[in-house]
Amino acid sequence: MSQFSSLIARLTEGVSHIEITRYSQLSSSSIIIYDHLITLEQEIELVWKAPWSKGKVLFILNRYYSLASVIFNNYGFFSPTLTPSFCLRFFQWQGWTGLIACVLAEVILQMRLYAMYSLNKAVLALMIVSFVASTATSGWIMHTVLAGITTKTVSLPNGSFCVPVGVPDNFYTFWIPMLVFECLLCTLALVRGFQAFRADGSLFRAGRDLVRILIRDSVLYFLVICSTYLSCLLVWIIAPVSLLEVPIGFSVAMSCVLANRIILNVRVVNRDLELSKLPVSNEVKDITFSDSYLNVEQDKSFGNCGTLTQYEMDELRMMRPAAPEPGKMVNRDDDDLYLPFVVL
Repeated sequence: MSQFSSLIARLTEGVSHIEITRYSQLSSSSIIIYDHLITLEQEIELVWKAPWSKGKVLFILNRYYSLASVIFNNYGFFSPTLTPSFCLRFFQWQGWTGLIACVLAEVILQMRLYAMYSLNKAVLALMIVSFVASTATSGWIMHTVLAGITTKTVSLPNGSFCVPVGVPDNFYTFWIPMLVFECLLCTLALVRGFQAFRADGSLFRAGRDLVRILIRDSVLYFLVICSTYLSCLLVWIIAPVSLLEVPIGFSVAMSCVLANRIILNVRVVNRDLELSKLPVSNEVKDITFSDSYLNVEQDKSFGNCGTLTQYEMDELRMMRPAAPEPGKMVNRDDDDLYLPFVVL
């Protein structure tokens, strides 16, 4: 009787873990799809209509590779007919997809940090060396584990489910190199932010909003991603193998969504900076402003604008280029807004 009760308890626990894994997959998939829908208009306006660049290519890869993984992963979790050979390929796909999604997001973050440090080669070299080391280590661990596991299918009343067999106890070390690298990038972002605020505002004369967005998004990204990776590490250490896949979907979702938001937010602010490059005369009535930038109700004809508020006038007074570098000639007739950093 006790053996029967123990068997029933184990079966109940196994079914419960399967349901938790499926619900976790649905939750993480919902995050990616929801973010895709609410930012689709921005994507079309700021990415697809923009010229091709490295940032645009990375955005498209990060966005649509993760979306494709959502479709295939949900098929693997909810398909009624699964075979052990399919399950093995599914686990291989899922493992490498998680690593690739994290790598794409990290490349985007390195581009942002490289821009924040004004294309500093020493910072770039540090990030590349650390990135290659962490990615190679995590990739080697993933390859070793996937080469040694087998799979089986568990039949359920509403279908079947893939279960990995032979997963080593030290598989959690996969997250350690990535977590260390994210901590390094977070430190670089915090240092740059501290340097910016110590500059007594000089860094923010022209591109202060863009710098603030870069620093804010970078720090927020690292805090969320570090928390996600740490949660994955702890789950893989503490939880049983049957819950191994619970945090993977969230790591992909958080990496995808936050990296895409960083690119979109930077492009929104950069667009607003472009809209702010307007001629300003001594008479307010001679100024024409964009409706979308100052929210002023006005006709589209030249010279027919509304009354500016004191806040708007203060913003206009601060829109001036920073001091030029020593020995560098600056064309005062040029309308381009001088930025003390580089936007990639």
